[in-house]
Amino acid sequence: MVVIRAAALFELREFDALLGDVPSDVIDAIRTIRNIAAHGGYRAMNDDVFWTTLTVHLPPHLEQWRASLGQAHARE
Repeated sequence: MVVIRAAALFELREFDALLGDVPSDVIDAIRTIRNIAAHGGYRAMNDDVFWTTLTVHLPPHLEQWRASLGQAHARE
């Protein structure tokens, strides 16, 4: 579910300021994992790759996005 929600952030321009400069390869990877989960089903995924994405690769970006969101709310 986290990957599907994260991928949705890149579909709307209103989140651009909060997402910062996310490298295109990270965006592509998030979208790919999302597409596999949504269209191929979780059984089609490599469990090790999926787990590494959720526990290693995605968390630093989530932290950065949360910090950006907190800063945006503080300015309001």
